[in-house]
Amino acid sequence: MNRVLFFILSCPLVAYAEVSDKMATQPELWAQGAVVGCILGVAIRWSKWVNLVGFPIVALFFYLAYDTLAQPDIGPAIIKEQGSSYIVALYGSATLALIGLAIGNYMFRGKCKNA
Repeated sequence: MNRVLFFILSCPLVAYAEVSDKMATQPELWAQGAVVGCILGVAIRWSKWVNLVGFPIVALFFYLAYDTLAQPDIGPAIIKEQGSSYIVALYGSATLALIGLAIGNYMFRGKCKNA
């Protein structure tokens, strides 16, 4: 019995995994964008110099969204498995970060006018 069990466990097995198993879920993407947007908004409201870090972070979000979908092996598989809503979630996450950056700059401008 032990030899049979050892033989079965020692045989290599092929694992079939989808691309979606390795990617962030859509709620995670939205949460990441919202959290980064809020952090950038508050930080820029506090100091305008945070824009030096904020703009590259937002640009990185957009680049990573594009890069994920542009890869020839990952992009079509994600669209096939998740649908077009994953594209909306990817770019929506980056857009939330951009909105947080814009709101932070708007609030900083208002703070300077009131001071």
